[in-house]
Amino acid sequence: MNDLKVFFSYLNQSLPSNINYTALSNLCLTLFSTTNILPEKFKSINLSKESLAIIFSEIAKEKGIPSYPHTASFYGASFHNSHDKGHWLEVMASVLKLANEPDIEEAKKSIMSQNG
Repeated sequence: MNDLKVFFSYLNQSLPSNINYTALSNLCLTLFSTTNILPEKFKSINLSKESLAIIFSEIAKEKGIPSYPHTASFYGASFHNSHDKGHWLEVMASVLKLANEPDIEEAKKSIMSQNG
């Protein structure tokens, strides 16, 4: 669990304070699909759907993402508040249900904007 706390801190600090819902959802989908965009020390971390959902619900709270963003339906995530892990589980399920493919290059930019 300590690895996940360190990862949460890294991610939360790496993302811009004004990140929008679409960029955050894309990053969630990307990390659900691949960890190749992460620094080497995080590539081997076990990011389950459950742990990603918890991390992204916390980040949504920290970054002031609206509880019910108007674009959430694009991700099939309109049943849960974005500050709830259920919302992010729905976002990840959209890869399967709606064939949503993440934009990996945009996800890299989200993380790198604060670091580079």
